[in-house]
Amino acid sequence: MKCFLTLFVFIFTAPAFALDFDSFSKDNTLLMDAVREQAAITVLRTIPLLDLLAERTVNSKTIKLGGNSFLATMVLDDNWDTYLQLKQTGSQANPGVWKEDALKAGVSFKYNGGEMKIQEENGNIGLTDDKGNTAFTSSDELFDLLYTKSSVMTFDDMISYAVIRNFSPLSGKEGTITLRIGSDGLYYYSLTPDTEVSGYPRWLLAINGVLYGLKVNDTGVVFVSKPIEMKNSYFTSEKVLRLK
Repeated sequence: MKCFLTLFVFIFTAPAFALDFDSFSKDNTLLMDAVREQAAITVLRTIPLLDLLAERTVNSKTIKLGGNSFLATMVLDDNWDTYLQLKQTGSQANPGVWKEDALKAGVSFKYNGGEMKIQEENGNIGLTDDKGNTAFTSSDELFDLLYTKSSVMTFDDMISYAVIRNFSPLSGKEGTITLRIGSDGLYYYSLTPDTEVSGYPRWLLAINGVLYGLKVNDTGVVFVSKPIEMKNSYFTSEKVLRLK
């Protein structure tokens, strides 16, 4: 079973350290205001949106069930809650999407050629069609694929994020997931909606007196940096995915 926690961490400055600003918290807003008038923003790299969209096939799991094939992955809603998304390969129909918590009670998915039941038990997500064929996956496996099969952005040769395109299942808003592995071996992630970063960047973290963040334009996700004068402490917030 997965457990999702929002962590608030009080961090003291040191000669070399990294901070994460993985939500649109009050502290991040104040930080943005504080650096607007300082040094110019430098563009580090742009990842084309079309490349990130194409990777949504690569970083999904292909599930064979009977004579049918499906792509399974995880997406986030506007509150950063996790949803299972399942799409029949080659079908023009909209994918099925269910909040992960709902899978424990079981859900049904009708597709071209049949219907299946999906249920999560002891961390395993079982898919059974109406002919009795069964396949399995898990949110662990799907997050591993997102991390290992997506584009990677590394800041200051220290912290790497997998970069994943996201469509929120309820609002339909487009955005970018940044997913990293912490020193504790757990996944830390956040979602940056396009509407929040079409102009000024969202800062993800600070390393040794430099802020690193992202914004979007019509064709890509743009990663940027900006020097700042480090202060004594920061409050940070992000979601962590861990085994319970």
